[in-house]
This record gives sequence, structure tokens and C-alpha cells, in this order.
Amino acid sequence: MTTPQTFQPSLPLCRPIAVRWADRWREALLAPVAAWHGWREQRRRERRYDAVLDLSPRTLKDIGAPDWVVSHAQSRREVEAHRVDDFRLGVRELPSRW
Repeated sequence: MTTPQTFQPSLPLCRPIAVRWADRWREALLAPVAAWHGWREQRRRERRYDAVLDLSPRTLKDIGAPDWVVSHAQSRREVEAHRVDDFRLGVRELPSRW
């Protein structure tokens, strides 16, 4: 007759307190670094997107960009052209004594 064996987990159910504290300290120290890397990656994506929108709509069509990207690039160019025109119209000639 065999005696029943008690359950013994293969993994410890509770980690030692020193290990838990060390993990929390490590997370606290690495959180700002992870946030910084995330911010840098987001800025990198934004710069790439801006670089694509700086291409002419014809170039974007040639490379097979989606229509919404071509439209966005076109509207961006139009807005910039209006800004330049407004600037030119807003500049007044200085009096002759200047």
C-alpha cells in the first residue's frame, strides 16, 4: 500500500522579499529610460511622416502612396503657399528715410 504524497509545486509560490524589492527598484530605475526611448521612437516616426509629406504629390503617386497621404501632402503645400502669399502681402515698404 502506498501513502499519498503531498503536493509540492515545482516553482516556489512566493519569492524572497529581497528579490521582490530588487525587482521593484530595477523597474523604478528603468521606467524613465523606457519612457525616454518611447518618446524618441515617437519623434522618429513623426519626422519620417513629415519627410514623406514634404515630397510632392506627384512623387507620392509615383511611389504608390495611398490617396489620403497624397491629399494631405497637397493640402500641406497649399497651406504653405498661402502663408508665403500672406507674408508677401503683409510686408509694407519702409519709408524713404529708412
